[in-house]
Amino acid sequence: MIEKAVALWYGTAMKQTLILLAGLLISPVLLQAQTAAPIAPAEAPQLVDRVVAVVNNEVITQSEFDLVFQPIYAQVKEHSTGSEFQKQIGEIRLKLLNQMIEDKLVYQESKKLGIEVSDSDVAEQLGEIKTQFPDQQTFEKELKVSGLSEENLKKQLREQIAITRLHHQVIRGKVAVPPTEVENYFKEHPDEFIEKERVEVWSLTLQKDIQSVEKGVADEKTKKKAEEILALLHKGEDFVALAKQYSQDSSSMAGGYVGFVEKGHFFEELDSILFSLPQNSISEVIESERGFHIFKVGKKTPRVEKSFEEIREKVEDKLFKIKAHERFVSWMEELKKQAYIAVK
Repeated sequence: MIEKAVALWYGTAMKQTLILLAGLLISPVLLQAQTAAPIAPAEAPQLVDRVVAVVNNEVITQSEFDLVFQPIYAQVKEHSTGSEFQKQIGEIRLKLLNQMIEDKLVYQESKKLGIEVSDSDVAEQLGEIKTQFPDQQTFEKELKVSGLSEENLKKQLREQIAITRLHHQVIRGKVAVPPTEVENYFKEHPDEFIEKERVEVWSLTLQKDIQSVEKGVADEKTKKKAEEILALLHKGEDFVALAKQYSQDSSSMAGGYVGFVEKGHFFEELDSILFSLPQNSISEVIESERGFHIFKVGKKTPRVEKSFEEIREKVEDKLFKIKAHERFVSWMEELKKQAYIAVK
């Protein structure tokens, strides 16, 4: 649930890049955190150089943790308040620190196994990141905003490449999926591989006043503003331009573009509205617990049932990931048994 929510908060390509810059301490190959030790209450993070965890002979500092945590904290703060916010941010803090601990353990193991990463490997990875920015100046500016230097970024990239290589060597390289297992899984789970009906969606969101939400009273001012924007759309104003100007959700920078979503992705009432709208049409103002929303619907794709031959690789990939995950969890449990881990 948390992973899905975080994925929605990082709506645009640029935002994903910034999260990458701020979050390179977290390995993309760590599949699930296992350690769940108590951490300080979820108050607004501050950059304080204290030790939050010890992993064998290395430490994770508060500043290292906050470098990754702060962008996530800001995104969660935009979308939840009160007890819901405290619960979500508490779960994220735990998961994040657990992942950082596991990352540290895996990198230490990669050094024991003699896995090397060349300067050219790092340069290639850095070059790929830079292509996601319009120019070097913008890249350096966003690096600074994220609290990183280029040298620090190179260090993190070197570690991540080593971790990925170890994962391929120790986990993925020792996983096999027999053809009979693939076919049996497909026969036993036919509905799992049906491509659901999809619709292309843009959204424009105006968040309700926090006091109105907390008191459970109507926010007529925000509702009126949403209706005024809807009137502009009916007059032919561009949805993308208005979303960039007024929207207060994570897709605003991309002109409200959410992308293609499957039937069942949203709650039932919204799902019904979006999939009943004609292509290239706009919804009425829709009220939710925390805001007022206007949606634009683009292309639609129908439900598709595929044969085993068409879907074989997808089934095999799914089973491979399941087995790799199971192997990783088992391997990580053993690694932790042999390690000294202390959460401060």
